[in-house]
Amino acid sequence: MTTPAEFMASAAAPMSGNSPWATRYASDMRRVAVEHSVNSPRSLQRPLGPSELGTECDRQVVGKMAGVRRENEVVDPWPSIVGVAVHRWLADAFTTDNLRTGVLRWVAEQRVSPYPGYEYDGTADLYDAQEFAVVDHKCLSDDSLDKIRSATGPPRRYFVQLLLYGLGYRHLGLPVRRVALVIWPRTKSTLDRLYVWDHEWTDADDALLQLVFEQTRQRALVAQLVATGAVDLMHVTAHPDDDECYFCPFYRPQSATDSGPGCPGTVQHR
Repeated sequence: MTTPAEFMASAAAPMSGNSPWATRYASDMRRVAVEHSVNSPRSLQRPLGPSELGTECDRQVVGKMAGVRRENEVVDPWPSIVGVAVHRWLADAFTTDNLRTGVLRWVAEQRVSPYPGYEYDGTADLYDAQEFAVVDHKCLSDDSLDKIRSATGPPRRYFVQLLLYGLGYRHLGLPVRRVALVIWPRTKSTLDRLYVWDHEWTDADDALLQLVFEQTRQRALVAQLVATGAVDLMHVTAHPDDDECYFCPFYRPQSATDSGPGCPGTVQHR
């Protein structure tokens, strides 16, 4: 029989380095990456963009609008870091393709205003002038890709983001016939798992955007009350979801048991 202490002592050490120096150095490497990610303009931006307006959870969006302090200490920034790097590389790739072919087909990293008069502008990944398509790059894991490949398709947040970018291009006078997600395999060593999900624009999409705009106006009003302390963020309606909660800045599962700050989310995410 072994004691609990002996069992724990025999557990493998984290694979951070092959020596004490290497382990310490690995910690330094991680610290620099995390701090740079947390303090990047993308992470510190206050006005919400198209990627957030379609979020189903009122609490998450209202909290961001109100500038509520971040509580999430469980999310790892690496997927975001990889995504930012891939987006920059792809923008260069498509811009260079225009020069290579002598045809201005691709417009990369264009600033658009889907909701004129409000601070909800965003930078659209790609416009295809040949197909009249608005394209958004996603760098996803196998699990996230499999969910989009299923019959349900992308989450509402992704779909609304695409439509908002499309509307922004329409405001610039460019035709948009369809929107598309290009999903690049983040965890694979080849492009064989690259997947495209597309949707042809319909009148129902315009109706959905009007609903999103009205929802955004209502959320902004509640956010003003939260910012002044008239309403507690935890009293705003939540829409818990395992995937969305994990990346929410207010997600703190311990709050379900210690009555501390933050939102417990589903309390079941591992």
